[in-house]
Amino acid sequence: MNRNTYASGFTIHPNLGSAMAIVAVIAGVGMDVLAKTAAFDASPAQVTLLRWIYGIATLGPILIIMRVRPGSPLRPIYLLRALLNLVASFSLYYALAHLPLSLTVAIFFLEPLVALTLAAILLKEHVSLHVIAGIGIAILGIAVMVACDGAGIADWRLDPAILVALLGAVAWGTMLVTTRSIGRQEPVLSLMFWLSVTTSIGMAPIAALDWRPLDIEAHLYMLGVAVLGTCYGVLGITVLRHAPVRVKAASSFLSLPLAFVAGFAFFGEVPASGVVLGGFLVLLGVYGALRRPRLEPPLAPESP
Repeated sequence: MNRNTYASGFTIHPNLGSAMAIVAVIAGVGMDVLAKTAAFDASPAQVTLLRWIYGIATLGPILIIMRVRPGSPLRPIYLLRALLNLVASFSLYYALAHLPLSLTVAIFFLEPLVALTLAAILLKEHVSLHVIAGIGIAILGIAVMVACDGAGIADWRLDPAILVALLGAVAWGTMLVTTRSIGRQEPVLSLMFWLSVTTSIGMAPIAALDWRPLDIEAHLYMLGVAVLGTCYGVLGITVLRHAPVRVKAASSFLSLPLAFVAGFAFFGEVPASGVVLGGFLVLLGVYGALRRPRLEPPLAPESP
């Protein structure tokens, strides 16, 4: 089918792009749950290193089976993604080790906002009124959820982990747009493989300074993080290459209510009153932001 049959900015079916983005979000929250569990015994730098080392082990067989040649990592897109990912990954696992799961995910929610802002400025992507309204409702929902969290906002504002998490959100938001702008022609598996390799190399000296012995269970958790990370990366990059940035950004709003549920289920983080209302607003905003625009009429076939 001609790409012009789809809504503006899509080269895959809009429903497929939205579904892939949502599955990527679910995998991302699963990664956070497993990583937070492992972080009870390992340092943030150690968790970061193991996540990407196991990522190499996960991606290697896939590259061989699919006969993908990753090429050289000494290119601007790979090096820039490595730098941004190094900062963002460490920031995430540091925050998971020091903050509640729900609060960490709420802070990293700024990632899609950074991406949307940069995409509008650098990529000239159009953001319609219903998308803006949906994002506004979702932001309101997140504000309600965070304000109603049992710990409260004021208790956390001076914690340095907050600043680290904010830095990570900005770094990953920038990486989203970087991938969309100058990395969209690169093979997805090549982007992921070299990201794993370069991040592991960059984090190894830091992790060595605070290395702690881990049991087999912790390594299994990190292997699970890598598997879910591969799923998240493949789906996320595919969406970035074939759909507007707003699709991945809007679907990311689902991560917050999922994080509250996971925090309660796995870590006993009991949400305070008002969280349900905030979650409803987030879901309503996601629906508004992801609501599919009318399809453009298909173009007439060219004359032979």
